[in-house]
Amino acid sequence: MDDQSGDKPDWIHARIALQTDRGAQLVLHHVCPAQDSETVRKADVLLAHGTFSNYRTCSGLARYLAERGHACWLIDFEGHGCSSKVQPEPDFEELFLSGTLAALEYVEARGDGKVHWVGHSGGGLAALMAVARKPELTSQLHSLVMLGSQACDAAKPFTHRMTLRMFQLLTRMLGYVPARALRLGPENEVAAVMLQWYRWNLQGGWQGRNNFDYLQALQKHPTLSCVPVLGLAGSGDRFIAPAPACRKLHALLPGVDNVWQECGLSENFAEDYTHSRLISSRPAAREIWPKVADWLASVESR
Repeated sequence: MDDQSGDKPDWIHARIALQTDRGAQLVLHHVCPAQDSETVRKADVLLAHGTFSNYRTCSGLARYLAERGHACWLIDFEGHGCSSKVQPEPDFEELFLSGTLAALEYVEARGDGKVHWVGHSGGGLAALMAVARKPELTSQLHSLVMLGSQACDAAKPFTHRMTLRMFQLLTRMLGYVPARALRLGPENEVAAVMLQWYRWNLQGGWQGRNNFDYLQALQKHPTLSCVPVLGLAGSGDRFIAPAPACRKLHALLPGVDNVWQECGLSENFAEDYTHSRLISSRPAAREIWPKVADWLASVESR
């Protein structure tokens, strides 16, 4: 552990450096109640960001969950936040799979039992890719929470399709996506990551290496039905993860305890949440973070 600090006396903050199977240094940020805290300790939570992001995207939710008694681990995927990057550049699948497997391996080795996985955007897809490739990993998961996660249905309207084509061309020309300049997020993204995501959405399929069909693998997964899934999407997310696309993926997942919620004015939320505000905004802190925390508690009480 290094860089231990804390701005609240009843929390422990730390950074843990791991190595992925690609040779990159992956940093986990640990936030949890101190041992002498009066807060009842609950199951650990792994929080995962998506593209154009880093651990800070999930930090507000992590602090909230820590106050509710969860030890939280925030992932910085390769090349994001405090984590290093290696060559060759990863595609979407490699980026999120390598980090997810390293994080799950580390947390399992601690012997603290099952964890909840909370992923925003690509961070939700990360867990699905991991369990699809390695079905035995479901034994490590209490539950899965996906906020604004979809893989291959962002190009249904013609205008979205043309926008994706434009970004595809721009990404190839520049060799990366200038997310900071375009105000898409705090992290620029390497070309290979986004080109694979564009392709999935333009083709309407989620195929990985060796033509591995993720949708088929998840639908027929032997043990995923044992992992309750909470799916959340913003009514104001028009492009990256539209609510219908997120719901389509959520409906495909097996399990009788899965719960779906669209977050918008029509569902009595404070606003039609956009992709970023779904996880990081003052209204989200008031009405979405508690919903996530209550869901985790309900799973643990079963």
